[in-house]
Amino acid sequence: MHNNEPSSRTAPTFRRMLPLASLAAMLALAWLAYWPGRTGPFLFDDFSNLAPLGDYGQIDTWWKVVAFLTSGFAGPTGRPLSLATFLLDARNWPAAPEAFKLTNVAFHLLNGVLLAGLSAALARALGLARQPAAWVGVLSAGLWLLDPFWVSTTLYVVQRMAMLAATFVFAGLWGYAHGRSLLAQGRRRAAYVWMSVSLALGTLLAVLSKENGALLPVLAWVLEALVFDRQHTAVAQGGRTFLVWRWVFIRLPALAVLGYLATFLPGLWTGAMAGRDFTPLQRLLTESRIVWTYLGDIWLARTHDGGLFHDDIVLSTGLLQPLSTLLAVLGILALIVFAALSRWARSPVVAAAGVAVGFYLAGQVMESTWLQLELAFEHRNYLPAALMFLPLAIWLVRAAQGRQAQAAPRRQWPIWFAVALLALFALQTARRADVWGKPFQQALVWAREHPDSPRAQGYLANFWSHVGNTPEAARLLDAALREHPHSLILLINRAGVACAQGQAPEGLRASLLQAARTADLADNVTQYQFGKLLDGLGTCTALGAHFSQDLIAAALANPQARQATVQRDLLHREALSALAAGHAQAAYALDLQALRLPGLPVGARLRFAVELASAGHQQKALDLLDAVPSPLAHIQGWSMAALHQRWLRHVGFYQDSEAHLRKVLTEEIGEKK
Repeated sequence: MHNNEPSSRTAPTFRRMLPLASLAAMLALAWLAYWPGRTGPFLFDDFSNLAPLGDYGQIDTWWKVVAFLTSGFAGPTGRPLSLATFLLDARNWPAAPEAFKLTNVAFHLLNGVLLAGLSAALARALGLARQPAAWVGVLSAGLWLLDPFWVSTTLYVVQRMAMLAATFVFAGLWGYAHGRSLLAQGRRRAAYVWMSVSLALGTLLAVLSKENGALLPVLAWVLEALVFDRQHTAVAQGGRTFLVWRWVFIRLPALAVLGYLATFLPGLWTGAMAGRDFTPLQRLLTESRIVWTYLGDIWLARTHDGGLFHDDIVLSTGLLQPLSTLLAVLGILALIVFAALSRWARSPVVAAAGVAVGFYLAGQVMESTWLQLELAFEHRNYLPAALMFLPLAIWLVRAAQGRQAQAAPRRQWPIWFAVALLALFALQTARRADVWGKPFQQALVWAREHPDSPRAQGYLANFWSHVGNTPEAARLLDAALREHPHSLILLINRAGVACAQGQAPEGLRASLLQAARTADLADNVTQYQFGKLLDGLGTCTALGAHFSQDLIAAALANPQARQATVQRDLLHREALSALAAGHAQAAYALDLQALRLPGLPVGARLRFAVELASAGHQQKALDLLDAVPSPLAHIQGWSMAALHQRWLRHVGFYQDSEAHLRKVLTEEIGEKK
């Protein structure tokens, strides 16, 4: 009997450690599944968000670090915490994408660990014992971690912003859940410290990563209502003090966020499009259908790769147009009712299903309702779907518990089902990651899966052009243009092919000019493609000698050109054309007009002046600097952009650069005399 004591002690310890070991195995499996995707390129918004890494040369001093951290423009906060993580991968630009992508994968794994802890805490609160709850946490987080739907989030570098916001939301909610359990145990002081710090700090850090981190109090309210206070024990556990605390730390912040979103509700009646191709009401109706598509992709691990192009989505212009809109809206209303009623469910599986639904819908309230954002992106589900697999995990773990006494292998189906599902998800993730690691194959897949997307077809055509197969690029674009004859993206790509071939099809020139007058030039993708076309027209003979000037003139007639950033770029391009033609005075006048538009970038004055000086017009360059004061001289407000400018003024980088430029210009003017 004495000889059996060590083994009797070891067995329970091993059983307690088994969930942790299983989680480690899932993390390793996820790393391997994502490994093929590390070789993929930077994409789209990566370039604009990461380019400031090289604005001031190698980031090797603290002032450059602060300058980069305050350079963000992707949202009202500038997302400085997300920018800080990019410094882990590079401190200059251009840079190689592999390190960025692997760091994204590492953050995804970290989120899996945090989610396992949160899910286990929720399972405990729903009545499961400690060991089964640990298994629920591992299985629920493992299914989420390995779901192939997150490949487009994890391997798209700039979506680290969404991932990092989720990191702090998961951590904040886990800390809150831990504090809530301490409150139930009567340890009130420790409980309030855990809950207060977790929610306050978690929200702050999440918002500084991405704005949807502000939903943390809303999500905490969902958990409070559907998990921790589902039996109305709040007063018994914490007294009136807890009710006051809950208002201060959960309900008031949540109502503030929801109130802010409500300020945009009038757009549902006014129909203000805000530069989009749809009204807020059309967007809200369309999102009801898109959400169901999201849910299908999350649960079914489909073989397709949704990708980044969703401009082929059919708009819902009414409840019956298309009919699926009505069904989708009714379905979402049913989900809301189910989530509310699940509070009284006796089964932890049903209760967890209500939590998953409520958490998901609350997590979508910012990006998938009436705010005038683009219609669809897969990363918008990364945080909301965090608890999606919690009910399935609870069901399987409870089923496995009930079968433990039945040793026959055929009775172990819950375990084998869970293993098979994890393996399926891992294989699908590896397959998608492999596509993301091969850019040409990725373009082929996206074009095949989105035949009605002008962006997807244009993206593939670019690849055919780059490998020299311009006939295939022309065929692809001509077919797409028959369906979308006014798409500026397609016309731009077709013009690029025409320039490469030395001949343009009939009507292309007129179609480009017409599209330039009406297209959404403020759209980031369109703006980038339009700029690339204008850059290439200097050596293009297929569209005529002066087509670039005609195209710029057409674009300036576009109502979208009233936006300062669009107008400034077009005027500056006109100035460069005039300068190349030897019309220095016209170039100066156009540059001056561009620089006097609001929202002037700090370095634009110096850049425009250098261009004039490089063409031999040093006096006009000096006159330009004198005519337009530096934006650093009159900084207004305390936005992140204003903080960035204040910092640059403090360190004197642009002042020193301007002083040096003025000195050189003065010397060169003197030499000419």
